[in-house]
Amino acid sequence: GNELFSEQGVLTFTFILALAVAAILMGPVGLVAGRGLQRAVVRTPTHYLAAGIAVLTIVGAYAVRNNPLDVVLMILLGLAGFGLRKVGLPPPAIVLGVVLGPIIETGLGQGLLTATGQANPWMSFFTRPISIGIIVLVVLGLLWPVYTRSKDRRSQEGARPRSDSEVAP
Repeated sequence: GNELFSEQGVLTFTFILALAVAAILMGPVGLVAGRGLQRAVVRTPTHYLAAGIAVLTIVGAYAVRNNPLDVVLMILLGLAGFGLRKVGLPPPAIVLGVVLGPIIETGLGQGLLTATGQANPWMSFFTRPISIGIIVLVVLGLLWPVYTRSKDRRSQEGARPRSDSEVAP
């Protein structure tokens, strides 16, 4: 419980130390075994790998809650991801949005509740140094691809040979 470290500290730290030693000792074993396993996986025909992965994902989806509807949901989400790829949308971005959306919404609500004393609670996001830093990083992250694309386009235009009509007399 809560007193595990204070009442049973020696036993607890013994387990932690044993886990650390095991992790250190298993590193080289994993490297050696991983190379052999990698060779075996690469040589395995793709249809066998696909079948094995499908079985493992179905068993895993069922094992989480012992609910067959979880398997149906997994298959439907897999088909949705396949469809998203076909139309050119990145499935990982949508998954991140679905997973992180409620967490971000909760954080936004908590942030607005802590700023209820102000005339405009939204201004607390623009007046705190950490918030300003995060906003600046987000804006830079959004504008950086635009900048690099325009820079690449300008360098490509400068590298192409000019025609006679483009050269000034």
